[in-house]
Amino acid sequence: MKRRLVLSLVGMLSLAVGSASATEAPMAGPVQHIDGYTLYFGMVPSAIAAPSIGTHSPGPRDAHGLPRGDYAREHHLLVVVERMRDGVRPTNVQVVATVPIAGQTVSRTLAPMTINDSMSHGAVFVLPSPGRYVFTTTVRVPSEPAPIVARFTYTLAHGP
Repeated sequence: MKRRLVLSLVGMLSLAVGSASATEAPMAGPVQHIDGYTLYFGMVPSAIAAPSIGTHSPGPRDAHGLPRGDYAREHHLLVVVERMRDGVRPTNVQVVATVPIAGQTVSRTLAPMTINDSMSHGAVFVLPSPGRYVFTTTVRVPSEPAPIVARFTYTLAHGP
């Protein structure tokens, strides 16, 4: 039993530590170090994010200008890209997140957002039911030769 547990832990650690490639990114947690960059991932229900993000409101459009659909099921994905060598958050990156939802692939270009004078990127996704959602993000930094690809898993434990 202990040997199996140790082997499982070693397998999970090797996935988290391995480097990402443009074709297949390892599954890892909310903080990932890939190709000289640190990526931070966060997911929060839009109803909770609304007061802190400011331009979110229960009105007809979300913070990114998209028409509101099912507000109770809307979740805000936030991604921060930080250069490891100097801690700078580049302002000219493009972040795209893709996730399979209810048999369809949903893709969003995350909007640049300045929060507390620091650059972040965010978008709203409608998550229809409790379950595990795997987001694949592609970050394009103009000074880098290849995109940075990362996978982030979010588990929605409750319904609206």
